[in-house]
Amino acid sequence: MDVIIRYLGFLNVVITRVAGYAATALLFGMLGVVIVHVFYRYVLGDSFGWTEELSRTMMVWMAFLYFPTAHRYGMNVSLDIFVSMVQHTPWIRYVGLAIELSVFVMLCGGIWLGWGLMSRAGSSFTLSLQLPLSYVYAIMPIGFAMVALVSLERLCRIIGNLFNPGRYEVYVFGSSTGAGS
Repeated sequence: MDVIIRYLGFLNVVITRVAGYAATALLFGMLGVVIVHVFYRYVLGDSFGWTEELSRTMMVWMAFLYFPTAHRYGMNVSLDIFVSMVQHTPWIRYVGLAIELSVFVMLCGGIWLGWGLMSRAGSSFTLSLQLPLSYVYAIMPIGFAMVALVSLERLCRIIGNLFNPGRYEVYVFGSSTGAGS
């Protein structure tokens, strides 16, 4: 289990770092496109149709690229009322396992559905930029696959902690549990 967790951890650190840099670049690119759009529309009285489409696409890609990092560090939405009821009981480990397993299954479904959507959209094009929609939708299976790798690592850590409590650090519900906590 240690080898799998170490390998997945290294892979996820690299993937989330590269995805984070790409998402940050997209954020700054989107900011530049929006500034150009606002300047041309409100200062020069003219506007481009492609700026809104490009900034919207960049925003979607940015969100999918930041998602693996958010999931890795437990920064996703949680049901605080339910979690607070079981947080200081031994059941939290099993609840965490059930939640993570559910997330992993849904992410695998997202990969499948995203791939299908991307495959079907190859003959359609965006209105302004004339990009194939498959380019726009390509981030769905890529993003879901990156998060599924993170989820697989988290599952391994949670399962490892069932047999050796506290051995592996897992970020659950916005806080760290396991080694070092």
